[in-house]
Amino acid sequence: MFLNSYQNGYAWSDAILDGVREHFAQSGHIVDLQIEYMDTKRYAPTEVEEALYNYYRTKFQGDHFDAIIASDNTALLFLARHKEELFGDTPVVFCGINYFRSKMVKDRTAYTGITENPDVGSTLELARRLNPQLRNIMVISDSSVTSRAITNQVREQAERYEGNLEFEYWDTHTLAETLARTETLGPDTALFLTPFYKGAHGELYSVEEVLASIHAHSNVMIFSSWRFLLGYGIVGGKLLSGRITGAAAAKMTGRILNGESPADIPVEHDLPTPYAFDYNVLKRFDIPLKSLPPNSEIINEPDAFYRIEPKFFWTIQGSLAVLSVSLLMLLLNVLRLRRVEREVKTQLAFQEILLNTLPLLIFWKDKRQHYLGANMSFAQFAKLDSPQDVLGQHDEDLFDNHHLIRQITEGDRKVQETGTPLLGQSLRVTTDEGETVWLDINTVPLPDEKGKVMGTLSTAEDVTRKINLERQLLQSQKMEAIGTLAGGIAHDFNNILTSIINSTELALSDVEEDSMTHKDLSRVLKAAGRGSRVVKQILAFSRPSQGGFLLADIAESLHEAVELMKASLPRNIAIHTRIEAKDTRIWADPTQIHQVVMNLCTNAFQALRPKGGTIELGLTRAYIEGEQAELLSIAPGHYLKLWISDDGPGIPAEIVDKIFDPFFTTKGKTEGTGLGLAVVHGIAKAHRGGIRVTSVPWRQTRFELFLPCNGAEGQLFATPGAGVHRGDESILFVEDDPDQLDTVPRLLEQLGYRVTALRYPDEALETLRLNVGGFDLVITDYDMPSTNGLQLAEQAVAVNPSLPVILISGRKDALGQAEKSNAVRRVLLKPYNQASLSETIRRTIDHDDGTSNSSGEM
Repeated sequence: MFLNSYQNGYAWSDAILDGVREHFAQSGHIVDLQIEYMDTKRYAPTEVEEALYNYYRTKFQGDHFDAIIASDNTALLFLARHKEELFGDTPVVFCGINYFRSKMVKDRTAYTGITENPDVGSTLELARRLNPQLRNIMVISDSSVTSRAITNQVREQAERYEGNLEFEYWDTHTLAETLARTETLGPDTALFLTPFYKGAHGELYSVEEVLASIHAHSNVMIFSSWRFLLGYGIVGGKLLSGRITGAAAAKMTGRILNGESPADIPVEHDLPTPYAFDYNVLKRFDIPLKSLPPNSEIINEPDAFYRIEPKFFWTIQGSLAVLSVSLLMLLLNVLRLRRVEREVKTQLAFQEILLNTLPLLIFWKDKRQHYLGANMSFAQFAKLDSPQDVLGQHDEDLFDNHHLIRQITEGDRKVQETGTPLLGQSLRVTTDEGETVWLDINTVPLPDEKGKVMGTLSTAEDVTRKINLERQLLQSQKMEAIGTLAGGIAHDFNNILTSIINSTELALSDVEEDSMTHKDLSRVLKAAGRGSRVVKQILAFSRPSQGGFLLADIAESLHEAVELMKASLPRNIAIHTRIEAKDTRIWADPTQIHQVVMNLCTNAFQALRPKGGTIELGLTRAYIEGEQAELLSIAPGHYLKLWISDDGPGIPAEIVDKIFDPFFTTKGKTEGTGLGLAVVHGIAKAHRGGIRVTSVPWRQTRFELFLPCNGAEGQLFATPGAGVHRGDESILFVEDDPDQLDTVPRLLEQLGYRVTALRYPDEALETLRLNVGGFDLVITDYDMPSTNGLQLAEQAVAVNPSLPVILISGRKDALGQAEKSNAVRRVLLKPYNQASLSETIRRTIDHDDGTSNSSGEM
């Protein structure tokens, strides 16, 4: 039996096996060799020993072996523990045993063999001679039994070099860590490699791939003491041979087979270890062959340049030289022609790549308006697969747009006739999908080799995005200006309405309910309410409120609007819905969405009324990003797309950019005010969404509203419930308007509150400081002289952190300012009445929805 510690394919033990077989083949013994692999390079002996024992006990029960050859330490230690139970008194010849000690075997009479004693000292001396700068030796090993034994042998040799060489042992590194460290080593360092197989974390490698990787990543010499590692990156040295070891073990086994006792055969400690080197590695480090020990074996050495008589050799060389010169002349001519051809092809290829890379539409024609070529951008614009498809075509073959064809053709003819470039032509093109594309076209004459005009070269730049962004900026500035104007008007008007409403409510409480005065005052109160709604309608197209936002089902709002429209549509107009989105719930105001659908459907109905047609509505989901999000002026993300289309006469291209302007209308004075689409635009912006319109006359006019699919955000502004709520808390009321300073405290006192009314913020702040804890709530106006209500709220909370503050304002931009502050608990917008004021107070004081910022409005 040949008991191999390792696996089939491991070079060292395979070489030993080859040596065993070669010796037996020449010895005259007829040997039936049973080979068993323990595979302990991959699997730790402690993990597989019991399994191997049970396996061999079952497998070889009743079998008899005349001798056992044990290769390497793991096999010998296994036999020392289990041989008697498994194989009885069968003699054992061991080989390749590192760091051998007599205590490794129980009974010397049954064991003999060959130890493995690498001549590390001679190899280290050789390394010092080849590299006089050598000061450090890095020993690379793993945690296997054999590797630890070899490392102990190296440690013993290292003691001889104390003071001359420093040794460092790498046995806890992964292969990656080892490679990383070897890359940083300097010329004063060398590596000494043991048969490394398993990494620090159990990774399995072949020793050849480990050595090849280290050799590729290091700039220092690598030494070892094993012949089977030569050829994979080590310099060389005095190397143990597996074949020599195997042959010696087989020779000892033959003596046992001839009748000798293992006890009479001494253990062999010193086998021949000749010097051997790798020519490729010697060449890499510029090591001359003459510096090597005599009779050294060198692998990979090239053969002698020639082995024939010099006279014949030089004759042949002379003939070859003449032929070579002739061949060289021919090659030079061929190479010159190929170089010219390659340069031409390279130049043409570069020009083609350059043309196809440019985003400009580039095309050129002959005098008869036949296309001679184009780039990829033009081919894509013309909906062609390749620029080659334009060759020989006319404009009429490529485009259906007669306006586009006419303008391009006229420009080309003018340039051909005059020989003068035609620059800066602006052309608007409507695509089949109804989208408008703006092109900036430049055309120049194309001369032939004699300088005569033989055609034209044109470039067209798509400036649609630039124009759309400019228009979007102008629209935003226009709406911002209108919104600022409306906000200023609303602030003053809301102050007036608040005083009217509050004074009227106080007056109503002082007169008889059945009196004419009570009826007159009630009409005043209703008129003030209508005035409030007028202000809100003016604000709707510039800064719509988010007060009614909730988790709304947009499909439900769509169905409600459609059912309402169906009741009033004539028979020649059909309406259809197409809901493709599965989840149509988003954070939105369903009333505003209903208003959007009704406004757009009404516009479609009025367009279709003369001749009839079809209105379609739908809901889909879309992901908007990049340039599309930029043009819509929305954040990238997932959106619910609400679209409404009709097949009516469409919107003229010259007014598409104006339809969202407030008070712009194409209808008669009795049919519209010009606020419908402006309100739709404002509602889209209030929902942090966008709107887009495309129109192809008598095919499709389509409005698309993009609503973000994000969840509910904390809102500072919400709709209160109905009814008047009473209380008995102490309230500090700060208001610079004399009318409201007189009426609002009286309203609050009617509800049972104790009110301190002050006109100036400084006076209010001083009152709070002198009476900390004396107030349960502060109500302050936003617009006041010297200090605004937001600043007063922050100063009040600094005095008393637990004091809630309600901010009152006639401006909706105060809501945005309050959202950034932790001092304001709620915002109440003007105008307000006693019910909305009492509702907001109770919600603020009672914390009915936690500490989140929310408020009420009338």
